[in-house]
Amino acid sequence: MKPLALFAALALAIIAVLGFTQPAHTSANSPDRVILPETQLIFIVRHAETDPKGGNNPSLTGEGQARANWLTSMIQDEQLNAIYVTKTTRSMQTAAPTSTATGIPTTAYPALDAAGLATTIRASENTNATLVIAHSNTVPTIIAALGGPTFEDLEHDSFDHFYAVMLKDGRHVRTVQLRY
Repeated sequence: MKPLALFAALALAIIAVLGFTQPAHTSANSPDRVILPETQLIFIVRHAETDPKGGNNPSLTGEGQARANWLTSMIQDEQLNAIYVTKTTRSMQTAAPTSTATGIPTTAYPALDAAGLATTIRASENTNATLVIAHSNTVPTIIAALGGPTFEDLEHDSFDHFYAVMLKDGRHVRTVQLRY
């Protein structure tokens, strides 16, 4: 899919997710930024492409680095509050361009503790977006821990899934599944 078409699809999906009634108020820092009280938007992606011969903790390939940069471009207009990564090279490298661009340091979470991550995200009470870099077998469990629908584990060679999970008052409202 062409980048502009993909961006347009993502923008429409986010608008659909945020498509509640009238906005409650706008931020003083950005008069045209709509803030919906008690809502949280969580972006969940699998780490980008890695070298299959890279052992247990591989680095991103050139294609993976490009995808990590594309992720940064896709969400550049969102005001991120937090970036969560696992303690793997591939997860940290996927988040690095976004962390650098936003100035938000990454926070490590235990890869297999989806419930703990969901509790942390809900407790943050932020009204900005959160980015989570996960793995093929943990993306579905994180979405489920946030109250979202059940998804199958991602295919081993599938790196292009992008999920936007909306919570309102800590409860799941909607999950949008996209490709990037």
